[in-house]
Amino acid sequence: MRHVLLHANYFLRDEPLLVSVQENLTDELLTGCQVLFSPAGNSRRSIIGYVVREVDNPQHTPQEGTITEILNSGLPLLTPVTLRLSKWIADYYIARPIEAINAVIPAPLKTRVSETVELSDFQLLSFNDRKVVTTPLRKEILKQLHQRKKMTVRQLESRLGKQNLYRTLIEMERGGLVTIKKTFKTTGAKTRTAYRFKEPFTESLPESLSRAPRQAEAVRRLHDLEMSWSFPEQIGTTAAIARELVKKDIFESLKIEVDIGFSSGFTEPKKIIKNLTGAQLSALERLITGFRAGTFSTFLLHGITGSGKTIIYIELLKEVLSAGKSAIVLVPEISLTPQTASRFRQHFGDDIQIVHSAMNNQEKYNAWHKLRTGKAKIALGARSTIFAPLENVGAIIVDEEHDSAYKQDRTPRYNGRDTAVMRAKFENAICVLGSATPSFESFHNAETGKYSLLRLPERVDGASIPSVKLVPLRENRKISFSLSEVLYEQIKARLERNEQVILLQNRRGFAGSLLCLDCGHIPTCNHCNIPMVYHAASRQLRCHYCGHALAYKETCTRCSSENILYKSSGTERIEEELRGLFPGEKILRMDVDTTGIKGAHAMILKDFHEKKARILLGTQMVAKGLDFPDVTLVGVLLADIGLNLPDFRAGERLFALLTQVAGRAGRAKIPGEVYLQTYNTDNEVFVYLMHGSYEKYYEKDMQARKELLYPPYARLVSCEFSSPDEHTAEQASDEFSRAFAPYLSPENCILLGPSPAGIPRIRGRYRYQILLKLPGKNISADSLKKLQYALMRKYNRHDLTVTIDVDPQNIM
Repeated sequence: MRHVLLHANYFLRDEPLLVSVQENLTDELLTGCQVLFSPAGNSRRSIIGYVVREVDNPQHTPQEGTITEILNSGLPLLTPVTLRLSKWIADYYIARPIEAINAVIPAPLKTRVSETVELSDFQLLSFNDRKVVTTPLRKEILKQLHQRKKMTVRQLESRLGKQNLYRTLIEMERGGLVTIKKTFKTTGAKTRTAYRFKEPFTESLPESLSRAPRQAEAVRRLHDLEMSWSFPEQIGTTAAIARELVKKDIFESLKIEVDIGFSSGFTEPKKIIKNLTGAQLSALERLITGFRAGTFSTFLLHGITGSGKTIIYIELLKEVLSAGKSAIVLVPEISLTPQTASRFRQHFGDDIQIVHSAMNNQEKYNAWHKLRTGKAKIALGARSTIFAPLENVGAIIVDEEHDSAYKQDRTPRYNGRDTAVMRAKFENAICVLGSATPSFESFHNAETGKYSLLRLPERVDGASIPSVKLVPLRENRKISFSLSEVLYEQIKARLERNEQVILLQNRRGFAGSLLCLDCGHIPTCNHCNIPMVYHAASRQLRCHYCGHALAYKETCTRCSSENILYKSSGTERIEEELRGLFPGEKILRMDVDTTGIKGAHAMILKDFHEKKARILLGTQMVAKGLDFPDVTLVGVLLADIGLNLPDFRAGERLFALLTQVAGRAGRAKIPGEVYLQTYNTDNEVFVYLMHGSYEKYYEKDMQARKELLYPPYARLVSCEFSSPDEHTAEQASDEFSRAFAPYLSPENCILLGPSPAGIPRIRGRYRYQILLKLPGKNISADSLKKLQYALMRKYNRHDLTVTIDVDPQNIM
């Protein structure tokens, strides 16, 4: 009998399970396949697993189950490289292997097996016969099923507030009370019905249909098409007529997979760059040379905003496809996808497949299937696109590589950029990291020779770098709550010249918080203890951490006073101010509240591109990657936001954000200007930003990081302990700290904490934090995992969660 190792849902452990394979499946089963297996001792249960390796002669190890079915027609969901990548993610980011595998597999392919329970025919007739019901639990189960007819085991457990009902249900099935059935919810390829001749065509066929001229015509047309099958509209008939011909045994039907595709909804004229600059040609030549070498290498493409990084990506990808290889292109956010996708599609057509979080399950499945079967050669999308099931990958491109959106905020907490580098290594491909403001870790890798540094110091097409001006808010008159007179006049001048303006406020909502001027009350979230944000459009107070919302009637929730101070401004409030200052002017707002509908990003960008509006206001969505030639002014309403957070990356993040948004101005021949409204004009971030000195700011910040042992001079591991009970979270963090005492030394490991997290309570859970600095050798991941699991088992009754985040991007 054949045996394999697999990782399975619900088996949260590091070691794979050893299982046998039913004889009828032996020849079909391949490594990487998704399967159903029944655990030993519970042959009625079906669990999803993923085959990772075959095992020979496992006589001395007890078997843990049997594979009963192979899903997805035997096509392995995990390629050799993505299987290897999932193992690396589990090891490096200290996660369980099944968690890493589930990160690789897209949602539509995570087939869910549901056990459905319904009343048996006998019980339907004898529901009132109480003699067959012996316990209160069985009575309650039958009562629920009598009301609902059919329920899953999970639904029953939820309704009754009990767990592990499976054994009780099996006993009830044996007694003839209920029937348990297995149902599978999965997404398959989209299909349509086509038709072909059941028997070879003869001239007598149309003649035999003389009394049905439309059917006879359909027969002739299908013959004239000289195709093996056709859809009704290709034949020039209707589905009803085709079905009649099936009944007469002339046609037969078959299901054909069709590509429903996904359109971002955004298109623009093809941007033609006649001649590459010398710097572009030099960078492209080095990338092509690296690709042709056929070995792994990583390049950092440091190009200022507007320097033409995208055209280099496109020319490199042409070389990759011509060599018969495939490629992956990552962008950090959904807002970048429409314009980026439009440009790549102009050059690569159907060879490129967009992978987009706004797709429905059918579209996601279709995208995966095209990539898995080689119908598309380039995958373009956000973070998880790095797991695209492409084979023979020659190049991986990570645009805006510095962006924190590449970091996953759920286990496994992988970084898409670093995972891209590892996948390129496994593929023997080149990895290109592009940015105007590279992450300090990546720039350090380039300085030390780990990456090859390519520079693009000038803008293309003769465009000039925009000038940056500070607007001290304490010294300038305000024309409205959020807008200085200086910035107002600049916007007004651009509108008079029919130019366009982008405004950034990195805070959504109407007001960041409310203050009652009579009793001093500030509404805070009951679950997070932080001020709630006022959203005027919905008349709600919302917590931006847990999503909790309350209706608000513009009076104090404590004393009912109407004397309310609306503190700070969000995009919603600024939009209202702009409508008052520029009546009749259409204002486009792009933030989480306005882009929740599928295609909303593309619709907003399309309107702005077509100049149906000349002012685009938004959060950081408007700061990255957008290229509109008529934008000559960028205004930042409050450039201080995020500057004073207790996070060593706060300055780096703000410098990158402001550099990126400044780069949206003056991308054509008309020079651009950038105005930054700020209270903190003396901060070094603004000093270096004014002179466009990324490298000088990098050198200054790196001195402090070296002294304090922050990345890249030490690795960080964040350990968070959360529980609804504050004492439990604190006690668990103390135990963790004591357990790590033997590992601590200034050379190998420095432990900071435990202490309450920067935001000590979120979603009703208290949070304590420990930060490990590792300047020397790494700490054993097994040691961390064992301690993590031991603490969670010990404090299981208090719902303790221990979260380990390797290379955290946010230490709040």
